[in-house]
Amino acid sequence: MVSLKEQILLAIYEEFEKWAKEEKTVCSKGCTACCTQNVTMTAVEGDLIHRHIRENDQMEWFAGKLQEKGNTRRPEMTTNGFAAACLQGEDVESGSSGNESVCPFLENKSCSIYAVRPFSCRCFVSEETCKPGVAAVIPESYLSASTAVMQIVEHLGQGEYWGNMLDVLLALSDLPENRRYNQFLPASLPDQGRANLVKALPLPGFLLLEEEMKKIEPLIQGIFTHPIGEKSIEEILNNR
Repeated sequence: MVSLKEQILLAIYEEFEKWAKEEKTVCSKGCTACCTQNVTMTAVEGDLIHRHIRENDQMEWFAGKLQEKGNTRRPEMTTNGFAAACLQGEDVESGSSGNESVCPFLENKSCSIYAVRPFSCRCFVSEETCKPGVAAVIPESYLSASTAVMQIVEHLGQGEYWGNMLDVLLALSDLPENRRYNQFLPASLPDQGRANLVKALPLPGFLLLEEEMKKIEPLIQGIFTHPIGEKSIEEILNNR
């Protein structure tokens, strides 16, 4: 059964995909330069992935993939934590909680969990072919829009795990519904994952320039007005 938060998350993915379809990028299947372990996400995104694995009876395979995790560290701040600091006029830098090792879910130059990949993977694009050690070319407005959506996703998962994708997945692996992983994972790994995580924070406001709003506002409005049952996402997030 899909939880309410997962329904909202899927709606956010849908609205972003509709908005971003006009972007001209060179990304295509088999282009894997961005498929590293340097991915952050929320527990809501992790729950979606775990449900997919349970429904497809891939627990043993998945547990093996989680054990390919490289070294990660506890992030200094979340996306919304960074936004809050910037809005308060603080001079801060966003850090990385992962590494550039190949993502364990990359198989035969394709993502093996593509249908439920986290938003950080969904939004990554480039206008030029990526090369190792060379940064992707991303339009500023697209980058700002992606950051705004990351903030909404984090707001959805506030109070729950936030951090490196593999740490979040490990931390969630010993929840009651995921206990079948226990026979395949070393007992210490979920605790190691939890030690590297922080809590997702509520949305403090968006880091958007006035000149970007004309292009990005339809995306934000599309997300907030998207119906889930008899209410909009905005009403649900605001507990109305």
